[in-house]
Amino acid sequence: MNKKHRRKKKIRIVLTPKSITLLRAVIRSGKRNAREITRARILLLSHEGKTNNWIVSAIECSPRSVTDVRQRYVKRKRDVIATIRDASRPGQPKKILPAHEAFVVATACTEAPVAHSHWTLDELRKKLLETYIELETVSDERIREILIKNKLKPWREKNVVHSESHPALS
Repeated sequence: MNKKHRRKKKIRIVLTPKSITLLRAVIRSGKRNAREITRARILLLSHEGKTNNWIVSAIECSPRSVTDVRQRYVKRKRDVIATIRDASRPGQPKKILPAHEAFVVATACTEAPVAHSHWTLDELRKKLLETYIELETVSDERIREILIKNKLKPWREKNVVHSESHPALS
């Protein structure tokens, strides 16, 4: 038999009564996102022995969705909740590390640069980029967020380093 006519092994979905009850509750609750509800329907219909084409027509999804859900069910060790949930998406790694944040905070607590009465967001950004050459860019907004998170407002106070009599330091 050549490659064109090879059929993939059919994935048979057999659910426990507990899993069926759980999936029906997911569908009825309406508290899940649409993708999870669609996946729950695909699992239930697959369990009932419906073909991929029948499921595609019945719930108006793509053929690939049905195949993916069946494969996901096997890969995730027949765990229906793991099957219907989206995989985690960690996103892009953080550009600004805790060391960078500490540098911004420490710099904001020092004397202002020459010709300035206080540290500006632009000056803090420039100083950070000069010091950490691996950082290509950072926005003024990100600098502002770091300062706010650390309750620093150099644009409001001449010197953000508080004296010993400050109540927060007692």
